[in-house]
Amino acid sequence: MPEHVSAPLAAAASELQNINIEKTQMKAPMAPFCVNLTLPYLTHDTTPVGTASIPFALPPLQENFQAAGTYDPDAPQMKLKSVSFSWDQRAEPAAIASQFWGLSGSGTADTGKYGYSSEQGKLTYDDVSKLDTVLSIHCKDQTFFGNAFPHKLQRELWSTVIPASGFTDHTLRANPFLVTDLDIAIDQHKTFVFAVSCPGLTDTQKRFLALPSIEVSMKFVCELMPRDSGQTDVQNIPQRGGSGNNKWGAKTAPTVTINTPAAGTAIEADATDGVEYNIAVIDDEFREKLSGGYDRFADVPPTETIKDDAAYEVIAVPLFQNAAHGGISANKTYSRTWPYTGTRITGVAARGLFDRRIVPIHHSYTIHHAILAWNWTPFRPLGAAPGTTPIDPATSGLDATQQQAWLVCPSEAIGLKVGVGLGTGMSGDGFGYDEIAALALTDPNNTAADVAGPDGWGTESGQETLIDRIKTINAAPAVYPADGASGVGGLNTKWNWELHSLGLAGSGGTGYYAQGKPVFTGPGWTTTQSRSNLGGATPATAGAEQWIEVRGLLYPTDATKTLSNTVSFPTAGGSTIGDYASILVGYGGCYVYLICKKSLTS
Repeated sequence: MPEHVSAPLAAAASELQNINIEKTQMKAPMAPFCVNLTLPYLTHDTTPVGTASIPFALPPLQENFQAAGTYDPDAPQMKLKSVSFSWDQRAEPAAIASQFWGLSGSGTADTGKYGYSSEQGKLTYDDVSKLDTVLSIHCKDQTFFGNAFPHKLQRELWSTVIPASGFTDHTLRANPFLVTDLDIAIDQHKTFVFAVSCPGLTDTQKRFLALPSIEVSMKFVCELMPRDSGQTDVQNIPQRGGSGNNKWGAKTAPTVTINTPAAGTAIEADATDGVEYNIAVIDDEFREKLSGGYDRFADVPPTETIKDDAAYEVIAVPLFQNAAHGGISANKTYSRTWPYTGTRITGVAARGLFDRRIVPIHHSYTIHHAILAWNWTPFRPLGAAPGTTPIDPATSGLDATQQQAWLVCPSEAIGLKVGVGLGTGMSGDGFGYDEIAALALTDPNNTAADVAGPDGWGTESGQETLIDRIKTINAAPAVYPADGASGVGGLNTKWNWELHSLGLAGSGGTGYYAQGKPVFTGPGWTTTQSRSNLGGATPATAGAEQWIEVRGLLYPTDATKTLSNTVSFPTAGGSTIGDYASILVGYGGCYVYLICKKSLTS
């Protein structure tokens, strides 16, 4: 019967012409993305020994984000698929001596007392058997969504042990180590923590080891979704493209026509209502490939048929990493080892510590959220046991408290600025920057606003940015719940990581706090240079963005002070934070996560 042929073909034509090829009709309904983390090195100067952790979040994109934390049934589902872990073993079945290695080549001299061992970086085949390594991923409810247990990890999603034997074979070593086919469902309203522990990095005979250049890649998959579009819904999106002018990312459908034969007509092949002719109409669409997404110049195809042509993406950007002593302490002996320092603008002359990262833009994204993971994890700058003094205080001026870093910086006069920008101008005549997300905070303990106990950055009135606080270790840093006026004292242990929202430029967006709508970024060309407004103004990059830049600045708000001599609290007799075991940046540094939607790229 005619409907046995023409009806299915007409239905197929309708799907194509209405741009309605959905994820359920595709061979691969989910697309991968990775959260890639790095740790410059891990050695025994951590607390606990040989342990490090890094939190991250995977919040719903703006169209699915529910501020109340309720579940959106239309939100794409997400799963963890695999975990990869590696460190630089120098292609040898050996361990690596750390900067604290305490034995010379003869095995007698103490050469690593101050963390400058002449043996650091050398191979030690005898010690590789100590490198049993535990990997794990944990999760917890976020403070923003009303977690009743605001700091503690609640659940272990996955863990494994890499036995030392995995690093000892002369021909086949598990480095990189890879676990696949995990299929662990992900709740996007939680905070996740990746942790690594290698207790064998310490040794009673001072044969201290290190895992240098740790690289972690967690592969997730997320259901496909429609790409972002609309002049008023997406900032910096191209006005036109291959599909025409004033499209703002909207799709143009092809014309696909099926001619149904009239009742009583003869069965034909090549006529316009013939069987073969109409099958060829559909076949032609598939031979020309089903189109969607953007090309590398932020342009779209003339016509498109795929509805779900975008996926989730995370760009993890490290900040303040690779410090000489694991982290950055307020004592000037350690803070001066940080290479990037500078004088602030006129009127704010005090010197600060800064860092910047450049991320090349190769394809198109829309950035939906920006999240800062700030680190307060304690560390021991000289690798000494707590309470000991590897450097003689009489000759160095550094007492035991200054040779540790376990106290969250107890000063109101500390400020933090983090910004995310789009840049253009490399190998060109033009130059421009647009700041697309920013965070500015002061007083890391909130001592001025909360005498009863510190709440950390992002809780003072007008500064609300806090997403979550995470305690990943038992020996969390101490905090000083005091304000200068009242003199209330005492030490508490709290958390060692904080997550904060960097609000996107503009307004009208959806997220943890007030922010702008998603920001498109892609290296355009002449056709796609005209863009929608960004933060209420014409973008300075003129559609030619080449890189994403992330900057962090830690500085004294008092122009007459430095980070090390900022007054801590009157109850300490006028002492400064440089006189105490205070932390400016915790062990391993911090992260900025850009939560994006990436497009199918042709």
